Amino acid sequence: MTGLVTNSVRDIIVLECRQPELKKYENQAIGEIADAEHKHPVDVLLDIAVADSLNAEFYTPSINQKLEHMSEMIKSEVVPIFGLSDGGAHTKFFTGGRYATETLVKFARDNPVISLEEAPWRLSAHPALCAGFRNRGTLTEGAAADIVVYDLERLKVMPMEIAHDFPGGEWRRVQRAEGYKAVVLNGEVTFEDGRETGALPGRLLRHGV
Repeated sequence: MTGLVTNSVRDIIVLECRQPELKKYENQAIGEIADAEHKHPVDVLLDIAVADSLNAEFYTPSINQKLEHMSEMIKSEVVPIFGLSDGGAHTKFFTGGRYATETLVKFARDNPVISLEEAPWRLSAHPALCAGFRNRGTLTEGAAADIVVYDLERLKVMPMEIAHDFPGGEWRRVQRAEGYKAVVLNGEVTFEDGRETGALPGRLLRHGV
């Protein structure tokens, strides 16, 4: 069930189905459906694909992300930066922007890989430092008032959804998160309880400025 190229079939997630009667499977793992319907996971995957005339879309989580391996890498003396490298190149296939919430939940709250003090530093101050931005990424006197307020116990990544907000009506996949109380940028609240306030205080940052 688990190979070198892909995860266990049980971990594959049903993203989207076209047939109305199959919508109930969306955002569920194949393993969950198999357990509920007392079927083999491979049969579940193939049955959904065929029933949706091969239009059903599935998502395979990242491969081999075992906690012990991730912990070793995160604690490495090299001190890697949390993030992703695609730069938004595959917006129709996966949502990489959830890594910040996953970092707080998986490696600071649910598992003692890094402390609650280190996690925000690794997500904010560290990348700002490496990018050469001054007075960004830390809550210190003279720095920009960029603040994220969240309820750690309520933090979670929500299921994927489709947003038609690209030029020309094009679509992308988005994943929102729960537990964030407010996002403050340059001293102005831009998001409050997950809703946009309409404030646009951001500006272009360049290296060292």
